[in-house]
Amino acid sequence: MKSGKMSVTRNRINHRSVFKPRTKNDDNAELSEDMVISARKTGQLNLSTKGLSTVPNRVWSINELTPEEIRQLDVGLEFNDDKEKWWEQEPLKILDLSSNSLTELDPKVEFLSELSILDLHDNIMETLPAEIGNLSKLRKLNSSFNKIKHLPLNFYNLSELRHLDLRNNLLKELDPAIGDLIMLDYMNLSCNNLISLPIGMGYLVRLVSLDISHNMLKELPPDITSMRVLKKLDANSNNLEILPPFGELRHMEVLVLHTNNLKNFPDTTGCAALRELHLANNSIDEIDVSGLESMGQLRTLTLANNKIKEIPEEIVQLLNLERLDLSCNNISKVPGCIGIMPNLQNFVIDGNKLQNLRRDIIQCGTHRILRHLRESIEMENVESRGFSSLNANDSIFPDKYVMRNTRLLSLTGQNLQEIPQAILEDASEAQITCIDLSRNKFCNLQDNLSIVTTITDLKLRCNQLSSLPDWIGEKYKHLRFIDLSNNRLSSLPASISLLEYLLEINISYNRFTKLPDCIYDIERLEILTVGNNQLSLIDVSSLSKLRRLATLDLSNNNIVFVPPELGNLKNLRTLLLSGNYFKQPRQATLMKGTEEILAYLRDRIPT
Repeated sequence: MKSGKMSVTRNRINHRSVFKPRTKNDDNAELSEDMVISARKTGQLNLSTKGLSTVPNRVWSINELTPEEIRQLDVGLEFNDDKEKWWEQEPLKILDLSSNSLTELDPKVEFLSELSILDLHDNIMETLPAEIGNLSKLRKLNSSFNKIKHLPLNFYNLSELRHLDLRNNLLKELDPAIGDLIMLDYMNLSCNNLISLPIGMGYLVRLVSLDISHNMLKELPPDITSMRVLKKLDANSNNLEILPPFGELRHMEVLVLHTNNLKNFPDTTGCAALRELHLANNSIDEIDVSGLESMGQLRTLTLANNKIKEIPEEIVQLLNLERLDLSCNNISKVPGCIGIMPNLQNFVIDGNKLQNLRRDIIQCGTHRILRHLRESIEMENVESRGFSSLNANDSIFPDKYVMRNTRLLSLTGQNLQEIPQAILEDASEAQITCIDLSRNKFCNLQDNLSIVTTITDLKLRCNQLSSLPDWIGEKYKHLRFIDLSNNRLSSLPASISLLEYLLEINISYNRFTKLPDCIYDIERLEILTVGNNQLSLIDVSSLSKLRRLATLDLSNNNIVFVPPELGNLKNLRTLLLSGNYFKQPRQATLMKGTEEILAYLRDRIPT
């Protein structure tokens, strides 16, 4: 439902139709000859906020020559340079009819056969004509903020549609044929009256963003997990009680499920890319620890207004967590391990009946809470280990207890060049999964680092590394993420190719003149960041071996030619090429995004 403010705005925009009967001649007069000439030149026509109750007739025939124009061509009349060459017109590709008072869309819309973008948002249409399904080149449709109750079956013939926005309508159901819109990468169905989703949704395997919030859904179709490249799913403010396991959605970065009727923590085991998980305003009574370790990239977890009784100590496995909201639950105790979570910046715990945190400490905010929890850990260590204080020389190094609970060895920004053997032995015994040595002065990696063989994340950015040891690929077999950015590297050891589980590698801001051959053998690699180096060539034949590659950053290098065959890497979702020396594709094409770049390149592959 539209807000009162929006209704006032619409009334102001459409004052002529409100206070004076709107005629067809009034609507036709809104399309001037100058606008027609401009549309013929650019392929774009903007009729937004014109107070239209119908679409001017000339719009539907704008791609055709008028009888007068045909007569002038027949007699060979000359025109001065100020007159547009309408016989060399650009067919209409973009039509904006938004923010008017249109009650329907004329079936003649099918005459605009070259249309790629159609904007109908903020009108009062109750349906769309079946003929809209004949727009075979339509890639983006915005029909949000209308009163559409159903979609004609022909609508699902829009096989080239990439972007579909139907939010704030009155849709009650979708036909299973929605699965025929196989090219969709963005769909917004929020703020409708949907009670269920059809099984056919699972065929939308290119979908990157799906918004189904503010409906009346009780469950999600199980085949939603077939959307393997989905990055954002927003299903907040529904009646959800049942969720499928999300483990197959390995590219999911944002999952929004707050304000539903969930009783169980969702199964996110396998969602390794998840960065935000929003579960507030449900009836969840327990945090499922089984999936925590796989969510190593999680930054935000919100669980306010649930029925949680206990914070499990395993939550410290969320090494990158920055925001944790557990306010208004049934928690009686905050475990001390929360105080040693390395990246936690915002911890909200008010609205609970806590026994180990005073109200005044909570009111002082996150920093004070974490300090209090750390102090409680130190007191426990004193009592259990029988010593009064840590050695001052060792104070920058975490002890075995901390590493065992966080599974992390973090020594960022300490100006270190070497790590004591005893610390590495403790790290090995604690079976840590992450080593973060960022912002130090390491010129090389000491050999005794190889005794820690359980790590999955290695962060070495902002050091002075000019080479890596050969053992790195042999000893760190479980690595999934490695950050080598901002060093002095010009090559990588061949053993890197042995990292069969590696999903992401960042070698930006180094001195590479070519991409190391070993990288092309990492079959599971999904993210490759090589920006700000000195690369001059793109080896497409080698890159094609990386069949799972979804993100490729080659920005700010010395590349003088982009091979058209790069367009055949259809699994790429993000391709960054700006800041190089090539002339084609032009900057205007680069700004349109990855899909446009790849399409541009494919069109230039020699036949």
